[in-house]
Amino acid sequence: MMGIGQVVTVRFPASRLAEVNLALENTAWGSYKTEFYPTYDFKAIAQAEQNKAQQTQTAQ
Repeated sequence: MMGIGQVVTVRFPASRLAEVNLALENTAWGSYKTEFYPTYDFKAIAQAEQNKAQQTQTAQ
């Protein structure tokens, strides 16, 4: 990431993404430009896939 500015990281359910984005755009930064980049936490999914792959290797 490059640039001058601030990064704010918040965690909330994906179902509230539109609501949070709208709140930030309308209230948080006033006249400043707001850019919103949602990311997702795939750690639990990746761990489940690794466990499944290990179990498959062990069974063979």
